[in-house]
Amino acid sequence: MASEAEPLRTVTGTLERFTFRNPDTGFGVARIVEEATGRTLTVVGQIAQLAEGQTVRVQGPEGEHPKFGRQVQVETCELVAPKTVDGIEAYLGSGLVKGLGPATARKITEVFGEATLDVIENHPERLREVRGLTSRKIQDLTAAVHAQQDVQNVLVFLRQHGLGPGLAARIVRRYGKNASALIAANPYRLADEVIGIGFRTADRLAGSLGIAPEAPERLAAALVHTLQNGAKDGHCYLPEHELVARTAELLACAKEAVAPHVEALANDGAIVRQLPPGPVLLHDDPRPITYLTQLHAAEDAAARSIHALLARKKGLLGIRPEPAIGWFERSAGFALPEGQRRALELALTEPVTVITGGPGVGKTTIIRAVCEAVAQKGLRVLLAAPTGRAAKRLEESTGRPARTIHRLLEFTPGIGRFARDADNKLDAELLVIDESSMLDIQLAASLFAAIPPSMPLVLVGDQNQLPSVGPGNVLADVIGSGRPAVAQLTEIFRQQKGSDIVQVAHGILRGDVPRGGAEDSDFYFVKAQDASHARMLVREIVAQRIPKRFALDPRHDVQVLCPMYRGDVGADQLNRDLQDVLNPGTLEVERAGKVYRSGDKVMQIRNDYDRDIFNGDVGRVLHIDAAAAKLWVRFVEREIEYRFEELADLVPAYAISVHRSQGSEYPAVVIPLVTDHFPMLKRSLLYTAITRGKKLVVLVGSQKALDLAVKNHDDGARYSGLLERLRDFLR
Repeated sequence: MASEAEPLRTVTGTLERFTFRNPDTGFGVARIVEEATGRTLTVVGQIAQLAEGQTVRVQGPEGEHPKFGRQVQVETCELVAPKTVDGIEAYLGSGLVKGLGPATARKITEVFGEATLDVIENHPERLREVRGLTSRKIQDLTAAVHAQQDVQNVLVFLRQHGLGPGLAARIVRRYGKNASALIAANPYRLADEVIGIGFRTADRLAGSLGIAPEAPERLAAALVHTLQNGAKDGHCYLPEHELVARTAELLACAKEAVAPHVEALANDGAIVRQLPPGPVLLHDDPRPITYLTQLHAAEDAAARSIHALLARKKGLLGIRPEPAIGWFERSAGFALPEGQRRALELALTEPVTVITGGPGVGKTTIIRAVCEAVAQKGLRVLLAAPTGRAAKRLEESTGRPARTIHRLLEFTPGIGRFARDADNKLDAELLVIDESSMLDIQLAASLFAAIPPSMPLVLVGDQNQLPSVGPGNVLADVIGSGRPAVAQLTEIFRQQKGSDIVQVAHGILRGDVPRGGAEDSDFYFVKAQDASHARMLVREIVAQRIPKRFALDPRHDVQVLCPMYRGDVGADQLNRDLQDVLNPGTLEVERAGKVYRSGDKVMQIRNDYDRDIFNGDVGRVLHIDAAAAKLWVRFVEREIEYRFEELADLVPAYAISVHRSQGSEYPAVVIPLVTDHFPMLKRSLLYTAITRGKKLVVLVGSQKALDLAVKNHDDGARYSGLLERLRDFLR
């Protein structure tokens, strides 16, 4: 609501230029030349769908921004057809059509004057009267003007039903000029087909359009939405009774109104409804389970592929394990303990092997031994991991090329598919996947399908870490099925026995609450009175104590890992704090509540296959060019340019979530742990965070929060059928 200090302004004028815009979110900042006064002013809001040169009428409160000066916050916006020849000329020559500049725009207006837009919209054949205007240019110009009109029509339609203009451009890109009619016929399709529009937005629009609370299309959309939310929580399926209960709660209606629609959805192929996998005894009364179609297909395919891999004969590599192990021990200069010898033997002889264990037990040594033994026989090995960070670590530890699984399978941007699949298998003699606890069911299904019959598979990972971000529990299910050969490494290597980090991590798995380390320890617990005190301590420890005591660079070597994003010691707040204390620069850009400065540590949070940058890659901002609306980030291997509208792909990375740290290691890790984090205080999260530190780990928080985290071994079981599907093949 506008205050007296921020009166409502209505401004009609020509959109001169954008200083920032994000087509995905609809947000933009632009300069408008006011028609009545000729004055230039800044307007801010959901205007990214507009084009420079258009005449617009905007309304909203005008106020003083502390950093950017006077501006109008746009609440409503509509196109106004330019009335003057100069206005029409500016609009057509603004870049609306590629290759049609001011000179061509002037030619058109010289012929048709103030009737130019009417000619373009209603009599485009007359444009042939303009000398030099090709048929292709006429077609492009007509399409561009109509597209702008389509956006305006959708804007009006959405505004009539309580939705803002930020959605219009995305909706028109998806549906074209028929957008309004398609939405009116079924608003719930927006939730599935338009990025950034969820069920609640579609449901609000449906209510405005008069769709009844218990209309079949509403109940069906809500059921699918509930399954999608379940997938976000890691579930491959939901029991039908739970799906119905969750959906009824979402819609505030009776379960009896929802239940009949589950079977109808399954009959239409929108979801899969079946009895749970596993043995069904005569006296049982098993209740059905429900999958999203794509997750059912992935789980079924993954199970079939693993079963096919396990059915192959042993000794595919043709390597005798005893001589190979002896050769490695001689070349490495040390003898492998019994557990490591057994793991190496399995990896060299079994069609599928799982090597699992905590920190310091020699998983990396086994990977290196497998690679060297295979290479010594002239055979090729493929190394991969789910993330770029994990692949980089794998490459550094083995001295051999390693890739992300997406690169290994040759993901093709644009079409969103892998080139390597069941019809175009991988080409090598052995495949090793590290950090396999991060595999979700869909990526696992794609990976397993691309493995040829002659290629043994070695999965390496720590099943006690947090499970994958995506749905499924692949590593734990594969191990739990009892089907593949499993090497459970437990003996800590002698190099790690003196590390308190390793001892504490293994103790946490046993339920032992860690205490503060000794003076020369690599693990410390610093007690805080409350969240506010913990926040102050984290700043001090990162910026002062660690650099002074351990000679580590606070920006390069220290990583703060948070259980949550919100709160006094959440990642969002600590990022702001640490940015101010570690990089108090003046050259900065602010987007969507986040500030980016030259020298900042930042993280990519979306896979960008075109630029070969992946979710979790960490870099440093080298330079910001405000005039060009660009900044440059230096990653490990190269420098990447970002337009300001692409900054949603980057977040400050002084503090990150524990989930985002998976697959990475850091010289020093600082972990805030307070009771405010109660929903996330779990053993697996604490264990994962602690095992990210190589040289130093510092917990900052309360004893109560630490006790809660260690004692809470309930990570919330995921609904996954992979384990039982694998067992079913033997029944």
